[in-house]
Amino acid sequence: MDIMRSVSAGTQAALSGPFFYPCLMVWLDWPGDEVHAHTGRGSITWGGESWHGVGEFGSVSVPEESASGVPVDFSLSLVCDLAELAEYADAVVRQREGRIYLGATTEPGGNVLVGDPVELIAGTMDTLVLTTEVQRDDGSVQTLYTLTVGMTTGPSMRSMASIVHSHEDQSRQFPGDTAGKRLILASARAAKTYWPEA
Repeated sequence: MDIMRSVSAGTQAALSGPFFYPCLMVWLDWPGDEVHAHTGRGSITWGGESWHGVGEFGSVSVPEESASGVPVDFSLSLVCDLAELAEYADAVVRQREGRIYLGATTEPGGNVLVGDPVELIAGTMDTLVLTTEVQRDDGSVQTLYTLTVGMTTGPSMRSMASIVHSHEDQSRQFPGDTAGKRLILASARAAKTYWPEA
């Protein structure tokens, strides 16, 4: 089985060229209002929404791809000198969805897409942390606020699986299958086999 993504012709042509200008687009189901942001400057209109550029003030940490079924963590950060950012630190975001898309623009940090972006990773918000840092440049004091949203791709396959598989579970999935019924207490009825003594 191959894990493949559907990529528009324009985006594929841009990604296949000798160079391209990447753009990450972030959608978060934020309480009160959805967040649509991208790593460039200005606004991008896509999918019926206006995606606002955060430029160098945004940071996205995306893990490498894996088909192992093990949940992975990734994070999104926004850094600015606006104290108003602290107001968002109390939002209840746990288990709310988020998606990151990869697109290409016509210029570095641009806001004109080449084709449609492709979904890179999706998950649910898990943590929300606000940190402050004081920087001193040329004798002046500047306070920077960093709001970081921690996300995860979900529970592992093992934690989603049933530990006990009964005849009833089997019958729900495969009506008429009697294997579960015939195997009830099979290990208790099994005869012990002994090796002959020499």
